[in-house]
Amino acid sequence: MKVLCRLLLTALLPLCSYAQADSVAVQQPAEDFVTASVCVASPGDAIYSALGHACLRLQCPAYDLDYVYSYESEDARHKVLDFFAGRLKMAVRAVPTEQYVALYAPEGRGVREYELNLPIRVKQRLWKQMDERLDHSPVPYDYMNRGCAVSVLRWIEEAVGKDSLQYGPWPEKYERSRKEIGGDSIANEWTHIFVCSFVTGKANSLGVDNTEKVIVPTELVEVLQSAKAFGEPLLTGKSNVLLRQTSTVGKARITPLMVSLVFLFLALLNLRLHNTLLRGIALAPCLLLGAFVLYLVALSSLTCTEWNWLIIPFCPLPFLFWKWRKWWAPAFAGVCFVWIAAMLFYPHQVVDSAHLVLAATMGLCNIEIRNQSINLK
Repeated sequence: MKVLCRLLLTALLPLCSYAQADSVAVQQPAEDFVTASVCVASPGDAIYSALGHACLRLQCPAYDLDYVYSYESEDARHKVLDFFAGRLKMAVRAVPTEQYVALYAPEGRGVREYELNLPIRVKQRLWKQMDERLDHSPVPYDYMNRGCAVSVLRWIEEAVGKDSLQYGPWPEKYERSRKEIGGDSIANEWTHIFVCSFVTGKANSLGVDNTEKVIVPTELVEVLQSAKAFGEPLLTGKSNVLLRQTSTVGKARITPLMVSLVFLFLALLNLRLHNTLLRGIALAPCLLLGAFVLYLVALSSLTCTEWNWLIIPFCPLPFLFWKWRKWWAPAFAGVCFVWIAAMLFYPHQVVDSAHLVLAATMGLCNIEIRNQSINLK
């Protein structure tokens, strides 16, 4: 397929110029000889599909070529540990459009296409550049800096040329960080708190160009709709439904905050009952969260897992010194409550309301640990 595309886009037109009757037509083909579009798939319920997906569709009807190009990662469902360790790989792939669309049908997700209004020479250049990217070696999976939407925008920029591409006014939301922009677009509350628990560092930086903040596929379309290439609107205004959406991302009936409140209730109850099992149940989610965050920050090379404020109230390391809990437990409880107060007065992007409740649970459990250690003396 790559050889055929290169023949079509680089060699075929010059060679055909020797034809007598059609030489001018071949050297100056119609604008629809190659068509280029942005395809956007609607969000799904799974974590990896929470924002939807964006890709480029390139077609040459005369030669029956129709492919979508996008960054694709290895299947994380079968390499979960590799994902969290930062060892997952990704690369540009080309898939027949019909096959690509069929992947979303079982999930009830929709796919819509937006045609790009570009000169034929630019569409051919775009296809040639995408075809060359298929030869690039796989790179570490980076959902933030090589995400589908921001990558599509970069590819269009490279083919058009930054000097020939003008963006419209940027909405106020682009004054926020990439994490906030992406987080606001995640409908499922469980997915949202999962992402909030480990996406930190550069994702929270405001010192990033607006084009690098276009990480949501639907917002990519909004940006392109207000942009111009060579003084003309970048999108033709035409959109085509390739697959009709039959389901939407559902709201969870049981939210993370509800579950966190249950653990807080168990911690409060244990202050009266002094039950070791009850305390262990309340502590379990806090210690698991702390171990997870500590691993990502200290050991993982997964992108956007730099310093994380959740380490402070959920750090499991003091529990390695269980013998001396009489001394560290009250101090740790105080740290938890001070952290909660600080986050209430100076909210941080990494902190969700469920995190605050769990931090209170951690503080109460440490008070009980200290009380029980004294009673055992």
